[in-house]
Amino acid sequence: MGAAPGGVPFHSYETMPGGTRLGGPSLAAILRPESEVRVMRNRAWVWVLVAVLVGAGIWMAAGGDRNPVAKPRADRSNDNLQVPAKPAPRAKVPGQLFILGFYDETEEARGEDILATLRRHRNQIEYLSPFWYSVRADGSIVDRSDRDLRDFAARENIKLMPLFNNHEGTDAFLHDAGARRRAVTSIVRLVRQHAYGGVQIDFQLLEPRSRQELTTFLRELRQALPEDKAITVSVIPHRHQEDSTQHSKDAYSYKGLAQYARIVLMAYDRHGELTGPGPVSPLDWVGEVVAAAREDGVPADKIWLGIPAYGYDWAENRDRATPVPLREVRTLTRQRDIQVQRNEDGIPHFTYVDERGVRHTVWYEDEVSVARKVRLARRHNLYGVAIWRLGYEDEPYWRMLLRETGRTGMDMTPDRNQQRESENKDPDADPGEIQEGHPGNDPDGNGGT
Repeated sequence: MGAAPGGVPFHSYETMPGGTRLGGPSLAAILRPESEVRVMRNRAWVWVLVAVLVGAGIWMAAGGDRNPVAKPRADRSNDNLQVPAKPAPRAKVPGQLFILGFYDETEEARGEDILATLRRHRNQIEYLSPFWYSVRADGSIVDRSDRDLRDFAARENIKLMPLFNNHEGTDAFLHDAGARRRAVTSIVRLVRQHAYGGVQIDFQLLEPRSRQELTTFLRELRQALPEDKAITVSVIPHRHQEDSTQHSKDAYSYKGLAQYARIVLMAYDRHGELTGPGPVSPLDWVGEVVAAAREDGVPADKIWLGIPAYGYDWAENRDRATPVPLREVRTLTRQRDIQVQRNEDGIPHFTYVDERGVRHTVWYEDEVSVARKVRLARRHNLYGVAIWRLGYEDEPYWRMLLRETGRTGMDMTPDRNQQRESENKDPDADPGEIQEGHPGNDPDGNGGT
């Protein structure tokens, strides 16, 4: 850009007749004295200086200083994590028990709407253990997993701990280092692939000689899995009556297994398919099972107490008892107008004669009797309770479970079932006979039916 005499820039225009504008300095500018031009320059520099000072003052007021502290950058370390559909699973609250539910989807074919139970109680079940995988003798895995259930659990933020059993009762892979390694590698791959919360190991019918190898398997699995993935292992109670061919209770080293996993004490089937009639889960016996685990060195918070929601029907003309879910027992007693009795532990039982004249004896567990086991677990500060299994139970059972695990107001109503004196006696109990529960075990006050 050019300049006129006196250093004045060409920034003004003169308008000629007719509206034409010509570029060039104005006549007034050309004729302006040199001293006046100098004064105007000085004023311009003053205004520039004022603008700079005002800007500096605004910057200082905004927090700038001569020794600024760098502001922390946004933490983007979790940018790749998926946002859950609802808040993440809660931490364990003192005085409360976690709930694990075993799930057998094959039973849906019998008309059991197990998914309906999951939908109703999705906010109360911390862990779901579907029967999906089996380990063969060579360490390979049989996969029966269900994508729809995986998607459902992900949406509802239910931690999946799929169950791995030993295919057809084999323990061969435990004794073969290569097969054991293959099984561990496959399990870890499945956990990573499907983002499972952990695994449930349910190896049964083991020989006592497999005791050390089972512990070794758990150690190798724990070392291979990420630290945030849980491991639980089901164990047969040491205080158990079994027939001469099934002595796998000796295959479980409670203390050894608890170093690498939480154990699920299967505190049921004290009487079952291969025994005579009797209670499935006597309270004294359950107390002995828990005490035995503690005496073996298992910390209380490493123990899940298995609780039943079923019973057995012993028919006089059969060698084996038939398992019966609590739901079916309810239907049977209503249809036949059966009078239910309870023993000193509050465990219900009855007899009936079928259409062919065969006499049946039924012992089962319901919300009254199971409440005492859950209270025992709470008194021992155990980690949680594991329901065997989802689909067997009904709504009165769930109302009891939520109350006794500390999810809703705990029931302080005295339990009027008689109970023999023992160290496992329910401190809330007082004498009295009942037939079908009591209002304290049913928020609706209708006897729990």
